Amino acid sequence: MDSTFLKFGSLVLAGLLAPGAFAAETTREEQVRAELERQLRDMVPESPSEVQVLFAGFKPEDGYRLVETDFLLDGEPLAVPSLEELNAPGVHRLANLKVEPGEHTLVSRVTYTNGSWSLFSETNGFLWKITASVGFQTQRGLRVVVKASPSVVPNAPDPRLKLKLSHAVTAEMIQPLKDEPAVVTAPPLVKPAPVDAGAPVKVAQPTPPPDAGVKPTTTVVSVTPPVERPLVAPSRLRLQVTSKKPTSAVAFVRGAGEPLKLTVPGKKPQDVALSAGAYTVDLIAEGFLAQTRQVELAAGADTSLAFALVPAPKAAKAAKVQEGRIELPQPLSFDEKKPVPAKASLAGLDLAVDLLVRDPKARLRVEGHTDSREVPEPARQSLSDARARAVADMLIRAGVAPSRVEAVGLGDRNPKAPNLIPRGRELNRRVELVLLRP
Repeated sequence: MDSTFLKFGSLVLAGLLAPGAFAAETTREEQVRAELERQLRDMVPESPSEVQVLFAGFKPEDGYRLVETDFLLDGEPLAVPSLEELNAPGVHRLANLKVEPGEHTLVSRVTYTNGSWSLFSETNGFLWKITASVGFQTQRGLRVVVKASPSVVPNAPDPRLKLKLSHAVTAEMIQPLKDEPAVVTAPPLVKPAPVDAGAPVKVAQPTPPPDAGVKPTTTVVSVTPPVERPLVAPSRLRLQVTSKKPTSAVAFVRGAGEPLKLTVPGKKPQDVALSAGAYTVDLIAEGFLAQTRQVELAAGADTSLAFALVPAPKAAKAAKVQEGRIELPQPLSFDEKKPVPAKASLAGLDLAVDLLVRDPKARLRVEGHTDSREVPEPARQSLSDARARAVADMLIRAGVAPSRVEAVGLGDRNPKAPNLIPRGRELNRRVELVLLRP
C-alpha cells in the first residue's frame, strides 16, 4: 500500500513543482518533494498491532446451549463474558489486546449441549466439546480480527461430529487514512531560511489562472521536515542436514510472502537471508522421513536449524490414510487411566509428521477415547480430552504448527471393540488421527 501512495504523491508533486510553477529555488523544491513523499508514506500508521477476538454462537432457536468455554491466545487464557451473555444472540467481543508484531495462535474450546431435550432424539444427552485453533500474523498499524463461530454439519456421518468450530481472520487499519484538502498561498521570492528539525514548513504555490468571473482560490500544503530512519539488518537462517551418508535435501521456507525453495547439501550448511518474523521450515529428502520446524527470527540475528535425517520405513511399515484417518503400523496405546501414550508406541508419530509435511494444506484432528471401565463415567470425557491433547502437544513439539492440529475427546462413546474383555478395552484406550483437507 505504501508504494501506491508514493507513486500517487510523486505524480501530484510533479505537477505542482513543474518548471515555471513558482519561483522558489531548486533546493527548496527538492526539500519539499522529499518531505511530501515522507508524509504520504507515513499516512499508513505505525501504531502497535492489535488483536480483537470475537465469538458468534448459535441463536436460541437453533436448539444448542453453550455450557463451557476456554479461549487461549499464545497459551494465555482470555477473560471472557459469562455463559449467559455468550448464549445471547449476536457477535460478542471476547478481547481487544495490543500485541507484538509477528506470529500468534488462538485456541478456542467450547462445549455445547442440545437444549431441545427429547427422549427419541439421537443426540439426547450429548455434549459436544470442540477444540479448534488458528494461526495468524500481526503487523504494526493493523488490527487482526479473529471470529470463532460454531456451526452444524448437516451430513455428519456420526452425531458426535454434528457440530464444528471454525475461525475467520480479517485485518483492518487501526487508524483510517484521511483525505484532507490542501491550500496554497503564493511564496515570497526570497531565499528560504534554514529549517529546524521537527519544525513545520509551509509551502506556497499559485493555482492556475481562474476562469472569468470566478474568484481565485488558494491551497496550503503543510509539511514536516524529513526524519532519518535507521536501516534494519536482515536475519540469517542456517540450515544443516546430517545423516550417515552425506545426503542433500530440499527445504521449503514458509512465512510472509511466497514460499522459498532451496537445496541443502549434506556436507555443509546452507545460509539464507530473511527478514525478521516467524517461519515454518519443511525438509524433504528422498528415502527419508520428512520433517518440519517452527522458527522465530529476530532482526539482524543468526539462527541455526539442524535436521537429523531418519530413514523412511518400507512400504509395509509406512503410515496409510484409510477413509480420512491415518493408520499407523503400530497404533498409539494407553495404559489404564493414563493420559499419555505408552513409550513403546510413540515411534509412529514421526510417520504422521511425514504425512503432514508432504501435504502442507492438510490439518489434523486428534480424537481421544477411553474404555468403559478404567475410570468412572463422569471422568471419561476429561481423560479422553487429556489423551487427545497429549498427542497433539507431541506433534507440536515435533515441529508441526499449532494451527494445523486440533484435539477433541469423545469419552467411551465410540468403542472400537467390545468392552467385555480385556483385549477389547485395550483397543478402546486410543487416539485416532483424522486428516482434514480443504
